[in-house]
Amino acid sequence: MSRKEKIKVLVVLPFLSGEGGTETVVNEWISHFENSSYFEVTFLLPQGSLRDNWYIPSSRVKVFKLDQAFKNVHSLRNILGGIWLAFQILKTSADEVICLSTKLIFEVSALKKIFRKSFKVVSWIHFSLHHGQDINLDDLRKADFHLAISSGIQDQMNEAEISSKKISIINNPISRANEIIPKSTGDRTRFVYVGRIFVDGQKNLRELVSGLIELHKYSQQWTLDVFGDGPDMDKFQELLTQEELLDHVILHGWVKQPFKKITHADCLVLTSKYEGFPMVLGEAISRGIPVVSSDCPTGPADIVNKNNGYLYKPGDISMLARELVSIVNDNKKFNHNNLPQTISNFYPSSYFHRLEESLVDFY
Repeated sequence: MSRKEKIKVLVVLPFLSGEGGTETVVNEWISHFENSSYFEVTFLLPQGSLRDNWYIPSSRVKVFKLDQAFKNVHSLRNILGGIWLAFQILKTSADEVICLSTKLIFEVSALKKIFRKSFKVVSWIHFSLHHGQDINLDDLRKADFHLAISSGIQDQMNEAEISSKKISIINNPISRANEIIPKSTGDRTRFVYVGRIFVDGQKNLRELVSGLIELHKYSQQWTLDVFGDGPDMDKFQELLTQEELLDHVILHGWVKQPFKKITHADCLVLTSKYEGFPMVLGEAISRGIPVVSSDCPTGPADIVNKNNGYLYKPGDISMLARELVSIVNDNKKFNHNNLPQTISNFYPSSYFHRLEESLVDFY
């Protein structure tokens, strides 16, 4: 890529918790573009975030500090943040403005018209369009171009009558791990779950329990390590107790870096009803751990293939149980050392090449 002038990009972030997968990817962007020869990327947080300073310190990150002071006052935060964002758009000379919510697309598109700006508005939505909160498809269509983090989200955009010519599938970056987590050496198969605890919500842990019940009829030589917390933790424990599975499950609670706590594992399991791009699957595979995942909208089908795991039809308990049994029986004999190469397309070098080509095309 050879250019005389840098492409100027504004990335406008919604109010974030400060501990999710979106924040992880944003930090990858901040780090990558900090000293870029081809792009000048600035990150705006007009509404601050629930936890301050989750982002990498950089002069390219601009936070409306007054809104940060009113982070628990939703209406005031929206008003003040909107005014601050308007000022930032008024003075910007950006070529592209990337928005992470449809509400921001609406606001930035309106400000573009008011201030007679010529930048391109680009969407970068991190959730399934059918399940994400506050997704407005009419506002989404106001964007000139779209960065899709999964092929499933591109399909949903096509269903919303957005042309594939305006969409670029970039996925999400997954860091290449430095260590391989080996399979278990004892008699018991070790399954792992990493994520929020929702029994009947997005993470759908009731389905995981149902699959384990069927597995338990076949073999009792297994354990499940659960790393995570959430509003349904008590409900989850009650369900495990009721089904007489609690003795096989180790509840570790929330752990900052769960993969550093795992010494051996045979499989990571994900039974979500929907995702955007489930980073945890890639994080496991990059460490040599095979996966069993629901083929939910959206993301798992982009990551999981015959060389690194199994996909099952959401809601099909017998199919889930069959794949869990396949892990117990070591049917595919996954080589943990070879698994990381099966997702090389998502490692940062490939990811940012894809992203930069897209930003040039949009320009």
